[in-house]
Amino acid sequence: MKVLIILAHPRDNSLVYSIKNEFEKGLKDSGHEVNTLDLYKVGFDPVLREQDEPQWFEETQAHTEEVLKEMERINEHDAVVFAFPLYWSTLPAIMKGYIDRVWNYRFAYGHGHPTTMKLDKVFWIATTGASEDILTKRKAIDFTNHYFNNVIAAYCGVKNSKVKLFHDSLNKQLITEKHIPEAYQQGLGFDKW
Repeated sequence: MKVLIILAHPRDNSLVYSIKNEFEKGLKDSGHEVNTLDLYKVGFDPVLREQDEPQWFEETQAHTEEVLKEMERINEHDAVVFAFPLYWSTLPAIMKGYIDRVWNYRFAYGHGHPTTMKLDKVFWIATTGASEDILTKRKAIDFTNHYFNNVIAAYCGVKNSKVKLFHDSLNKQLITEKHIPEAYQQGLGFDKW
């Protein structure tokens, strides 16, 4: 399987990077081809401007070169993995802007019109500063699963979508003993769901 990891974190010494790196090792060790798009390093512009705004009543959509390039990049892969820190139970602005601009009308969703996105599998990997207990009490886990798997992925016709939250990201022991090894195992077993 050819997998695209889309990464959103400003520091390459972050836990998000470490988890992404271990997950990627697991993918490669199980025979997958992996490419990474680091949104910060490429300077992706997250602002949806008029040039990329959906043209609801037009048969064809016009997009900027940046957006067309990203649409093509997605369609060159079998699966996309989003790796990011969870901010207010959702995506960082740069990644939200990526979805706003690239998962655009007639590419990812069509309101009854055909789309051109060929993506069948999405995995959302996020770190959280809060513990699982706190997020459960606030129903943030339910919200996050619903938002990523249904509001975004299912709406765009993605048949396989899964969320993995790495809770309590300030706990160094938990990171070392659980999160890093688990990220590797998630990569190894990526084709089993």
